[in-house]
Amino acid sequence: MICRPDFYDRFRCLASACGHSCCRGWEIDVDDRSVGFYRTLDDDLGRALTAALFEDGDGWHFRLDGRERCPFLREDGLCRLICELGEGALCDICALHPRFFEEHGEHELWGLGLSCEAVSELLWREEGELRFLSDGNAAPLDFPALLESLGLDFPRSLLRHRPQIGRERIGQICAAMAGTEPIDEHWPTEVEATAAAALPPDDPFRGHEQAWQRVYQYWIYRQLERLEDFGPQALADYAGLCLDYLLLQPGDPVQTVRRLSEQIEYSTENVDRLLGQFGIR
Repeated sequence: MICRPDFYDRFRCLASACGHSCCRGWEIDVDDRSVGFYRTLDDDLGRALTAALFEDGDGWHFRLDGRERCPFLREDGLCRLICELGEGALCDICALHPRFFEEHGEHELWGLGLSCEAVSELLWREEGELRFLSDGNAAPLDFPALLESLGLDFPRSLLRHRPQIGRERIGQICAAMAGTEPIDEHWPTEVEATAAAALPPDDPFRGHEQAWQRVYQYWIYRQLERLEDFGPQALADYAGLCLDYLLLQPGDPVQTVRRLSEQIEYSTENVDRLLGQFGIR
């Protein structure tokens, strides 16, 4: 049975309108099938593809330019491969991002990563409870019902976050975030600024409790593959820690969610570091 959030099929890449392109700052893996296809192209684009490819112990990659950009990201923010050859020319990782797929017993869980601002926007602007579609159910399921349909023993009391963000908690949150491996040179400074400026909020949810609860539950959904290793309490504590950090950030919540996902959720090491504080693997 395939399960997916109800906004999954509404995702559309922002392309040139994206302020944080996934074609910048990320290593781009290239699958063998695509490498074979690129090598058949006998034109300027084919020669550029051949020059951009390199192989190491982890497989094939595109060599990023001096600005840490994919060499095929045009100055107008569009992909040269799509513009000249169509979407079918993309390597697997570019075609699938920001989608993720996880097997859970007989079920396949599909999702969209929140490091993509289009996805964070979809999740934030949803109305009502976080809901999921599945092949085995005619009507959408809320998150507790989804977990029950998957046969998972996850106490409902853990599926809503109740922040208690005092000064001691702020110190704990920032220390945990400071202990993660930085995605870039800006991350340590961002955490330091949060620790220095943050005050216990009178209204942690800032009038958007339902939206923040969706973020919290989706953060748990993203890590359900680790449930057996760490247990439900650890997953809830991990998601609560991340949500409390988000609640301390000023500015646009869509962008703060995107930034934290980029830093934490795309690093197995960082997820395990945070989860390891709450459960035993």
